[in-house]
Amino acid sequence: MTMLALSALIATVSRLLVRAFAGFTGIEEARAMALAYQNLASLSDRELAARGLERADVPRAVLAAFNGTRVASRFE
Repeated sequence: MTMLALSALIATVSRLLVRAFAGFTGIEEARAMALAYQNLASLSDRELAARGLERADVPRAVLAAFNGTRVASRFE
């Protein structure tokens, strides 16, 4: 195998590994978001209110938690 072909092969494998890792990371984050949603959704209205949330706020709060916005700290 020539050096050029070997270099191209290494670059291709590297790109594929980066894409695969990004895909796994996305799946892991989606599962964590679903778990956070389930945990908040299972709380009573009183428990949500103690965290500064209403039931309609649950989806927004979960998204905010994973985007690093301020709402996240209210329910952690």
